[in-house]
Amino acid sequence: MTTAELALTDTGADMRALQMIRADLDIREFHRWAGVRGLISRAAFDEGYAMHCLLVESFGELSPKPFRVIIPPIRSRRTGTLYGYARCDVGDLRAAAATFCDPLQAKILPASSIDSKPMPAEWQSGKRLGFEILLRPTIRRGRGSDRAGSECDVFQAEAEKHGKEMMPQTREQVYTDWLRKRLESCGAASLESATLAMFQRTCAIRKLHGRPSEGPHALMRGTLTISEPEEFARLVASGIGRHKAYGYGMLLLRPPQLARAQ
Repeated sequence: MTTAELALTDTGADMRALQMIRADLDIREFHRWAGVRGLISRAAFDEGYAMHCLLVESFGELSPKPFRVIIPPIRSRRTGTLYGYARCDVGDLRAAAATFCDPLQAKILPASSIDSKPMPAEWQSGKRLGFEILLRPTIRRGRGSDRAGSECDVFQAEAEKHGKEMMPQTREQVYTDWLRKRLESCGAASLESATLAMFQRTCAIRKLHGRPSEGPHALMRGTLTISEPEEFARLVASGIGRHKAYGYGMLLLRPPQLARAQ
């Protein structure tokens, strides 16, 4: 058992330094493996669910979460990038991959391409940061609904409140309010600004041969200010929103001027 695995079994595991993980992703081999594993169907292919399965099988309890898969828009390109946060370093991940990965999995995320860097041990209250985050902004329907308990796009839920009346808010405004509440409810940060950089509806699958469910897939960029450093550290480590184990909710941080430029 590696040092990281021993630490993860201890009650103080969450005190280990948070690491940002990066690895090259062979897109063609990833899709080939997903096909072999039966993760691609005529109904849908959820890349986030497939990557979740790959990471768990490759790294076990060390699997980065939250994570983000970035695939170039030009589909002829072969290489994408995996980012994630984990409580272990590159040596632990490479050792786990050497132990658990089968030959095809080893081609998808080559161990030699895995890198890590420590995230700040302390954050400063009042510090401004730019960010980018991929979200699935949803809520659970309440008991009064005929579909109580089901997951719903927050924009759709807001529109339903107005019935046949014109919706006063844009999708961007609704998603921005949703994100603001999640940043501020725990006291971690205040949201200065946010833009909806990309939106589409995608099908999510959460178990093998499970029924796909359609929902929002939204990329947001903006600027925030840290309010409570410890809470912000927890938020970065845990991610924001639902579906964090499937490629959503990872805060990618950047200088605030870059957030404005984009």
